[in-house]
Amino acid sequence: MHPRQERAARGRAARPVNPPDRQATVARRALAVATAVGIAIAGTVVPAGAAAGTGPVTPTQESPSAVPTTSVGESRNTSFVERDGSRLVLDGETFRFSGTNIYWLGLDENVPPGVVDYPTSFRIRDALDTAANLGVSVVRSHMLASTGTELAILPAPEEGYDAEAFASIDYAIAYAGSKGIRLVLPLTDEWAYYHGGHRDFAAPHGYCTPIDMFTPCPQFYSDPAVVADFTDYVHHVMDHVNPYTGLALKDDPTILAWELGNELEGTTPDWIEHVATEISERAPQQLVAAGRRFSIDEDTLASPLVDIVDVHYYPPTVASVRADAARITDAGKVYIAGEYASTAATPELLEPLAAEPDVTGMMFWSLFGHDDASGLVPHDDGFTLHYPGTDERMRGNVAAVRAYSAALAGAGIPVEVEQPLVTRVGSTYGFHEVSWRGAAGAATYRLEGADVAAGQPAGRWSVVADGLTDTGEAYLDTATGGDAAYRVVPVGADGTDGPVSEPVVVAGGEDVLVDPLETQRPLADHAGLRVVPDGDVALLGRSDTGAGDGAAYAVWENVGLHRAELRVRAASAEQAGSLVLATSVDGETWTTAQAAVGPQVDGTFRVGVEAPEATRFLRVTWPDGASARLERVTLRSAQDLPVVDDALADLSRASADGPVGLDAGSPELFGGDTSRAKREAPGAASLTWEAADLTRLEATGWYWPDADPAHVAFEARVDGAWQAVQVEVSGAPGTVGGAWGRFAYAAPLPPGADAVRVVWPADAAPEWAQQLGDVRLYGAGGVLAAPGAFAALAPEDGASGLRGTPTLRWEPAAQAAAYRLTLAPASDPGTPIVSAEVRGVSLAPDVELDPATSYTWHVEAVNGAGTTGMTGGARSFRTEALPDEPLVVEDYEGFADDTALTSAHRANAGGDAVTTTLVAGPDGGQAMHVASTLASSGYAGVTRTFDEPQSWWGYEGLDLWLDRSGLGAGQNVTVQVVAGGQYWETVLPGTGPQPAGTVHVAFDDLELPPWAGGGGRADLSTVTELSFYLGGSGPAVLVVDDVRTAVAAAGAPEVAAEASARCMAGKAYVAVRATNEGDDPVSVTLATSYGTKAFAAVAPGKSAYQSFAVRQTSVAAGTAVVTVGSGAGAVDIDAGYAALDCG
Repeated sequence: MHPRQERAARGRAARPVNPPDRQATVARRALAVATAVGIAIAGTVVPAGAAAGTGPVTPTQESPSAVPTTSVGESRNTSFVERDGSRLVLDGETFRFSGTNIYWLGLDENVPPGVVDYPTSFRIRDALDTAANLGVSVVRSHMLASTGTELAILPAPEEGYDAEAFASIDYAIAYAGSKGIRLVLPLTDEWAYYHGGHRDFAAPHGYCTPIDMFTPCPQFYSDPAVVADFTDYVHHVMDHVNPYTGLALKDDPTILAWELGNELEGTTPDWIEHVATEISERAPQQLVAAGRRFSIDEDTLASPLVDIVDVHYYPPTVASVRADAARITDAGKVYIAGEYASTAATPELLEPLAAEPDVTGMMFWSLFGHDDASGLVPHDDGFTLHYPGTDERMRGNVAAVRAYSAALAGAGIPVEVEQPLVTRVGSTYGFHEVSWRGAAGAATYRLEGADVAAGQPAGRWSVVADGLTDTGEAYLDTATGGDAAYRVVPVGADGTDGPVSEPVVVAGGEDVLVDPLETQRPLADHAGLRVVPDGDVALLGRSDTGAGDGAAYAVWENVGLHRAELRVRAASAEQAGSLVLATSVDGETWTTAQAAVGPQVDGTFRVGVEAPEATRFLRVTWPDGASARLERVTLRSAQDLPVVDDALADLSRASADGPVGLDAGSPELFGGDTSRAKREAPGAASLTWEAADLTRLEATGWYWPDADPAHVAFEARVDGAWQAVQVEVSGAPGTVGGAWGRFAYAAPLPPGADAVRVVWPADAAPEWAQQLGDVRLYGAGGVLAAPGAFAALAPEDGASGLRGTPTLRWEPAAQAAAYRLTLAPASDPGTPIVSAEVRGVSLAPDVELDPATSYTWHVEAVNGAGTTGMTGGARSFRTEALPDEPLVVEDYEGFADDTALTSAHRANAGGDAVTTTLVAGPDGGQAMHVASTLASSGYAGVTRTFDEPQSWWGYEGLDLWLDRSGLGAGQNVTVQVVAGGQYWETVLPGTGPQPAGTVHVAFDDLELPPWAGGGGRADLSTVTELSFYLGGSGPAVLVVDDVRTAVAAAGAPEVAAEASARCMAGKAYVAVRATNEGDDPVSVTLATSYGTKAFAAVAPGKSAYQSFAVRQTSVAAGTAVVTVGSGAGAVDIDAGYAALDCG
């Protein structure tokens, strides 16, 4: 089973394999390699007329041991970590650590998702800076498990070793040293992931082919030729000299330990002895680590050459970690948890382990940082951790890791906030939208704006927005459309400002792109170049530093380009001016541009160039021997507007070829999109849009999450001929069995394009797995106008009986930059409870609506030209009243025998064995008896999947009869449900034997399990599973009966009651008034010692009033009672009155 599918199918099952859970596409994106060792960048064919002598350029490789031109700073790791029995020692002191896994430091498959490439120097720095801010002092990385793929250290035996693959590795090791971080480095992998594994050494000898990560490969451990090849690989990486440090890896104190491999399952004593001997003899000051997936390997434990035993946990428990640590340290080895689910990082887990001396290190899986352009790098294995956390649970995990780090360090963990970078200020329908590259250590960001004078920020900076986070979505400033300046201020968790970004000035209707040159993504073409990290920046220049005669150039493409600004690192203005700048309309015919070289500022020269109208391409060429390097490129372009904006509500704007239709089902699985185009039968299919002078396209695709996406293709028509369009794809897979994956497409169109075609992959199955959400085609003919008409979609106007808070949906409006939504009680429409600005066409308000209450909502579409309200005005709906009778979830009376009971309650395959039988219940009926002997797994559980989903909406919790007298000391019970497709659970209070009786489980106590993904609140309107788990060790028995939902206690009625004593004609009276302040009629009874009066239906806003005669001239102080409702749901309200004498 695919690992991601297996996670979804088994609630408490351990993570099957690691790290990433799919094979990724290998794509050499050479400029993404940030290296100071002379790495050449593979060139591509230059457009015709680009430069004399251009053509395919063969990359050159320079020695990885060459001295770099820059330094990352002195290493803080000057002493080796040593082993003293079962503990580690550094400079004579016991060394315990808080750790993490950053598996991708050498080779990555996340940016963009599914594409294999080297990580940039920024991403390496950012991740390690973040690790330091967490208090992490040891990082485990798969950077040296690098075989069998194009960009690996050892692509194939016949190709030999690739020095280029060490570039990111060298940088990561050197930068880790500068932060005082140590490394644990596996040398190969059990699993055949994108960076390769142990089967790559066996396959050339005819073993273990085709490579299958789930099929054992014993020849890797036993065949002499295979073992010799692996030994040679180990020697090669250990002997490699890092140009930043000047040290062979085997001599670098930053490397704490070499791990024989990641989660190797088939090791033998002879193989362990051989490889461990090779490591120990070659690097006697470094340590040897070994471990398998989820258990302790006896051969590893017995080997005198293994220093550290590594155990992995998905999920961990205090008991399991303590037990494994005791066993390993009793054998005289050092214990580490080399991987544990980051979702399990809680005070309950880590506080006891911080006090456990046998636990040397806990390393969570796994840490990711910021993207090169904006936002955070996503990863979909369910255990990704970002700082400071993307939701409440992750923020709790971050806090727990930092607290664990502080406990081990005996001091607080400082946070260093880095500087963000504004990477784009775009123009969206007359408004500016700002994107920025995030900063390590920042908890939030503050966007500030200023006026502009003479092209520079002028006057005071004011707050545009604060509390912004690393969502990756550009911030749309709907208050500004003209000339403006922006900057971003990072704010630490303690509220302290970090270093402010450099400002970016933008004109009205202008799009500004800032390229920090870390990655090739903004480049259209390049050859003969290399990227060299220099401090916090990257420098782009020739791959040769002498009088090379190869072509060296970079090409940027930006529709409507009118100006470019370059920061050039050069020794003189003459050298800065030696770069040849040219512009082009079509990428074929080039015009040399007159560049203006400005003064040197902060070590760089500012070079500016104006581009003629309709310019699309900028080329920078380095002459032979040129030493100047680019530090940053800023491109300024005129805004273009869509000439086609098709939300695919129908197919009237496109022409279809083949079986193309529309799908309006399940919009909740498509981000609220209520109409998508799809293939309705296998085979070829396409949609075509036509318009003159098209310049670029944007589109949204949706993909069935149960399979890897087979993307649609895009083509453009020029002079009657169709040609392929290379699109940039961003997005991520959805949730298996749930929300579909959303991918955004963007691409410039070739000059002269007058039509665009979307083509479905003919052979992909099933045929409906790719759906098209919308298409926008931009061109010179676009004109900004107020947003087009649009209507509400859901809920229907006047809808009633809605449970909880509905998702509000509406049609897209043409040229809408954003939508402003208000939601208010119908009784007070002028006082909204939700006021939001939304970029999409749906919103699930994060509020709890009152039951049996009417609400009104309205949406306005806005852009720089005006505002358009939702057609028909505000809409209304009414929520359902809370249920007043409990629901029988399970009473076990419907099972004929034990076989039927066991069939309906499946045992969790990842836990210990468990049996279920029918026994007598407390009231004479049947109950479920659950028994297990808890052993290595530490838990056992049974799950009931309902024949039909149950709705527990509106109930307060569960009431269930439990007999826990059969529990052993320290054992507990967990109640788990699957609601809305997510797992939720709570551990019942109390451990060990407990008296039998009814137990209440409040839904407010349900939390996401530490191993599960997801977030938000439990959607109790769709409950599909109920599970019971026993936790601990030893024999355990639980009896369960009569599981029912608990009716929520009636809330205080919206009725105001008052009473007073009055005199009339010398007689005393008691007057009572009850005013209905709610939205619905209510029955009211007014009662005093002097009489009672009932009112069947008091309308909203109206009052029930009665004056009761005392029949005396005075009345003592007393209390009137106002009863609202009747029967079991009636509520009494007391209203007191004072004494009065009318004599």
